[in-house]
Amino acid sequence: MPPFLDRPQFKTRRALSVTQLIPFSPYVITPEWAPRIVSPAYDSMGSLERGEYAQSHPDNYINAMRSPDEFSTADCPTLEAIQQANADRIEQFITSGAYQQEMNPSLFIYRISIDGHQQTAVIGEVPVDEYEDNAIRKHESTQYEHEERLCHYFDVVGVSSSPICLAYLDSSEIDRTINTLVESSPELDFTLEDGVRQELWRITDPRLISSLQEAFNDIPVTYLTDGHHRTAAMVRHRRRLQEKNPLQSGPWDNLLVALFPATQLRVLPFNRCVQDLNQLEPDDFLQALNSEFRVESLAQEGFEQEELDKGQFLMFLDSVIYRLTTLNPPESTNPVENLDVSILQNLILKPLLGINDPRSETRLDYVTGELGNQTLRQRCRSSHRLGFACRATSMEELFAIADASLVMPPKSTCFDPKARSGIFIRLS
Repeated sequence: MPPFLDRPQFKTRRALSVTQLIPFSPYVITPEWAPRIVSPAYDSMGSLERGEYAQSHPDNYINAMRSPDEFSTADCPTLEAIQQANADRIEQFITSGAYQQEMNPSLFIYRISIDGHQQTAVIGEVPVDEYEDNAIRKHESTQYEHEERLCHYFDVVGVSSSPICLAYLDSSEIDRTINTLVESSPELDFTLEDGVRQELWRITDPRLISSLQEAFNDIPVTYLTDGHHRTAAMVRHRRRLQEKNPLQSGPWDNLLVALFPATQLRVLPFNRCVQDLNQLEPDDFLQALNSEFRVESLAQEGFEQEELDKGQFLMFLDSVIYRLTTLNPPESTNPVENLDVSILQNLILKPLLGINDPRSETRLDYVTGELGNQTLRQRCRSSHRLGFACRATSMEELFAIADASLVMPPKSTCFDPKARSGIFIRLS
């Protein structure tokens, strides 16, 4: 059993809070349209890449999520025009018959699979209040401008389609219900261009819905894994509507969520690459590393499968591959300081390479874990001088930071595969 599944603080919280799972009645993509409309992983694409994809895939749901940064400065429409086009595109999807509305309040089982890995979620709604009461716990900070842009989308377009992903501590009762349900054939079963298989089962039986609701009542807290900005934007959207009419309730009181058991989630590393050595000579840089790390050169073959322990990194410099092992791992009471990405920042990136603020430093870039160490190495042979492959942050580390109401450094976690937009259209 992973250690975070038997942590004492979760047992004491059971009487304090519950996860309130709410069925809903969304529009659901039809099987014949699903492969064309359901979008790639939105946040894994750059803004220009999304714009190009939207143009080359006119039927894809990504055309209903356009934003100003996807357009060139010369021909960028106004924000109001972009949002109106998003709303018009959603209306076209619905009127064309690509979606059918679920008339009865329902829950859904959603499975995503790739490369032998699969993870299965319950899709439904949970109250926004759970986030505001810290029963939904975050581990990332958010940017005001990004929040405001998403909030404006909810204000004008009035729908959400991207489930906010939450992790919960595994429950044998929930597992039993899900395993029984997925024995039947799914209503949706399709594979996207990136090889990710999507399956969906609908739950309309009131007894099964009630059973899942009761099981989630035993889940005291959940953890945001994907969707920090969308969640914060929905909170802001709700507050604006409440200010206009404090007595009115509606779909804005709830969040569209995908609830995954924590042990099923696959966390990949966010690797780092740096354009230069901050005017240091390679020998001087390596000598400086020796004060904090054991530095070992590795063979040119086999590094792709190199397993990293906590406090270890692979480093790519001038066609040489090194393993760095921290000599004095931190044992801070602040769990953020113990993260490998914090060790890298505090011992190498900041003091040696002059990267004081990784959020704004243009010399620093990131390579997500699913691209592999070979991609990181190629990056270091082209646009960057130096690369660091990191160990993936563990779920236990994430929980400890969220429980302490702290936030991780940027690009600390990479959850893959991700839930996709375009399966549901839900009023917000």
